[in-house]
Amino acid sequence: MFFGTAKLGLISPDTLKFPIPDLIVEVLSPSTEKRDRGIKFTDYALHGVKEYWIVDAVAESVELHRLAGDSYPSMPAQKDGVLSSNVIAGLELPVRAIFDGVVNLETLRAILAGR
Repeated sequence: MFFGTAKLGLISPDTLKFPIPDLIVEVLSPSTEKRDRGIKFTDYALHGVKEYWIVDAVAESVELHRLAGDSYPSMPAQKDGVLSSNVIAGLELPVRAIFDGVVNLETLRAILAGR
């Protein structure tokens, strides 16, 4: 999960409940897929989570859902291309960097070099 700076300022050591995250990423597993695509999908939208990414490690794909009103429009899974966040300014990540160690390392080097 990711909290933008406005929400981050609301969290203190005594915080019992976090504010609603701006971005949540779930990695599917056989035991969680129904919940991640069901109750969590609906709950996150109704609570205003701006982006919800669902990572399917078996299919090597990512679904990037952006909040529209109080729901997430249906989005196709991406197996290639670049994921671009509206929540984290400047975050662009090749889908393959999540699943391919070589692409991951290349992407990390580019990020660290400021490219």
